[in-house]
Amino acid sequence: MKSWKSLLIVLATAAIARGGVFSYESDVLPTNGGWELIQAFCEPQEWLDGGCLFHHVESCDAFPPPGGQQFDYTRSLADQEGETAWFVEWRVMTDGDRSEFTGVAPAALVAGSFGPVNYGFTIARDQAKLNRDNLLPIVFVDIEPGVPHTYRLELYDAARYVWFIDGIIVDSGIPEGAFPSFFPAINWRTKSWLLPNTTQWDYIRFGTIPQRSSGDFNSDGLVDTNDLYFFTDCLLGPDAAGPGCQWADMNNDGTADGNDIQLFADAMLSS
Repeated sequence: MKSWKSLLIVLATAAIARGGVFSYESDVLPTNGGWELIQAFCEPQEWLDGGCLFHHVESCDAFPPPGGQQFDYTRSLADQEGETAWFVEWRVMTDGDRSEFTGVAPAALVAGSFGPVNYGFTIARDQAKLNRDNLLPIVFVDIEPGVPHTYRLELYDAARYVWFIDGIIVDSGIPEGAFPSFFPAINWRTKSWLLPNTTQWDYIRFGTIPQRSSGDFNSDGLVDTNDLYFFTDCLLGPDAAGPGCQWADMNNDGTADGNDIQLFADAMLSS
């Protein structure tokens, strides 16, 4: 008998939302998924496999170290400027060493602007780093090597920022101002500074934080097929009890699971 999980997998192939929330699900190469390539320096390797984007970077024979092969991508946040409850979430795994942090490597993502507010995350095999401003304390968090981790930043205007790893708050406080603002953008990279690495990007998502227990991932006022893929990802993925799946926790019991399916279906039918 077909389980509810296999049924949801079949249904979820119908749609991936692109509305109030931008999502790159590593189903295509970044340049076909809404990202602008800043540079692919010294012929690094890039490929798709199993629903993930892989990069392999190492030293560049044409240039002495430090600074080897790298990919850099960007996307403007002009369409989301002024959001007062905003998030960026991504899942990534790398085998790069933490010594590469010196060169903002091996994997990095920045929510930045021309203004005073910037959030720079650098991720290695066994440690993650947050640098909000060179004048502020840098936050280091040890992580388990060899497995993907989910990183999430939530911003509430100029009142609060919260950084999660795998659903656990690892840093929070009062930011220096609101974001997205001042020509904001998302930039991310895979880079070799002195050592090679292979990095796996599962997804990058950002936009308005959806309302808890709403079923409306992209905050467009409807519960529909545009939300179904992400609902399924919450139920089948590792973050069912995390902050990124609170919107899919239809019965508000702390976890998105099979008990929420009927409520989600009812919400779709009534939208």
